[in-house]
Amino acid sequence: MLRLVSISSARLRVGVFRAAVAGATRFGVDREHAPTQHRYKALRFSSSDTPHNSRRWTTPALNDSEAWQQAVKPAFLTFLKLQKHLMVPLKFTVPHGDKTWPEAAWGYPLGKHATWLRKQWREGGGCIDPTQLQELEDMGFAWDRSQYKWDRFVLPALRRFYDLNGHTDWIRSEGCYSTQVSRDQARLEKLGFAWDFYEAEWSERILPALEAFHKVHGHCRVVVSFVVPSEATWPKQAHDLKLGTTVRTIRKNASYFDRIARAMDSLEAIEFDSKIAVSKWEERVEPILATFKQLHGHRNVPRDFVVPSNALWQQKDWGIQLGKLEPR
Repeated sequence: MLRLVSISSARLRVGVFRAAVAGATRFGVDREHAPTQHRYKALRFSSSDTPHNSRRWTTPALNDSEAWQQAVKPAFLTFLKLQKHLMVPLKFTVPHGDKTWPEAAWGYPLGKHATWLRKQWREGGGCIDPTQLQELEDMGFAWDRSQYKWDRFVLPALRRFYDLNGHTDWIRSEGCYSTQVSRDQARLEKLGFAWDFYEAEWSERILPALEAFHKVHGHCRVVVSFVVPSEATWPKQAHDLKLGTTVRTIRKNASYFDRIARAMDSLEAIEFDSKIAVSKWEERVEPILATFKQLHGHRNVPRDFVVPSNALWQQKDWGIQLGKLEPR
């Protein structure tokens, strides 16, 4: 039903006037409150009178049982079918005119509805209709996006990776999934999870590959194009490692500095050029030298000096063979 809504609180008052002609009647408008003095809002459809399949959605229909059954729930199920997950992004709106989606949901702001649901869930879920809450649970709604991704994608992918490769050496962004990693530590350890990727990569692949290269070739001048062959004479973990590219990166950017600086004896034994790139020298070595000078009054570091593991030095520097480091 079309409703005309007036902003003014005054109403038109219709006065009935007797016509001059006897017996005739006509309706007149009280000019004190003439229509020209009133402003009106645009015509709109009342949601209570409009079928859901022709409804124009502007805001989420929260806890509207009819809208839930006819539009919202089917939209969530369709999203799950198409995307294989229920991490509905905030800006997602059901496409209008797309027959893949329920017609009743066309134009529905599903992302805003999902965001509201997650917010209410974090606050205890008391504002979510109990029936809808159970139906969302049954369809596997993503209440916590990080936990959802961990359970459905990351951990299963790690298991599959382990089945194929026999290890799970993968780079993990610092702090990412920290709660899940802590909770599932035992399961991750069974999969050989690399808690420190760079340490594992250096000690299990790069250094063994360099030692094998020196043994085979008698030097450590690795050409950029060299890739560790998949042969018995080379460490299995290092097979297919682009060793030449890795060495170039180490020399150019001082990658793996913390590992190299603690493995100087091993690198000297295979004649590896371990000079530190200038940028890394200024960033990491100079502060250590400053501490050395503060403690000893000079910077003449003995060649056999190793940063001791005590409170006078930063913990990240413990074990660094400072006396053997040289700038490039």
